[in-house]
Amino acid sequence: MTSPEVYYLHIQGEQRGPYTQPQVDHLLNSGLIAEETLFWREGLEQWQPVTSLVVRRVPPNRWRKPLIALGVLLLLLILAQFFGPIAVLGWRETNQHDFTPRAAYWRARDAVRHRALGPGELIDFQGEEAAGIRLQPPDSAQVRLQGQLTARDGTTRAAAWEVAVKFDPQHREWTPQDVQEVALRP
Repeated sequence: MTSPEVYYLHIQGEQRGPYTQPQVDHLLNSGLIAEETLFWREGLEQWQPVTSLVVRRVPPNRWRKPLIALGVLLLLLILAQFFGPIAVLGWRETNQHDFTPRAAYWRARDAVRHRALGPGELIDFQGEEAAGIRLQPPDSAQVRLQGQLTARDGTTRAAAWEVAVKFDPQHREWTPQDVQEVALRP
């Protein structure tokens, strides 16, 4: 006596089986048999499509997670492209812990940004090689900075500043003492 739970499949012109319904489900949803495969069991007059026996589940999109990861990475790269240089400059200006001309230069830039610029003004400094840096041992420096100042209304002009900074060797940090805008040298 045959159980109604026994199924036969018609695969590549041959009858194969017997299979149980969970086995047929696995074969279909793992891609081992096509949706057009026919099945038969005792009591049926003719072969039926296997999809009338088991439901074809849509396989998860295997590209979904990599595409989401790629999108997030692309977004991070765009943000890094835009904010990265600004963040690096800010870090360099505030994190100087040595008594060197380079450290005095970066700390002086930070002092100009925070003490000499008005609301909405921007400065594009000339490089370190154009700055005048005089270390005054044991603990201070005079730094002359130049750059292009962009006012709130969009106008630009050349500008220069003299910045006095003091180094605290115990805490290893530079502190701005005085920031003065000065006339440009020819």
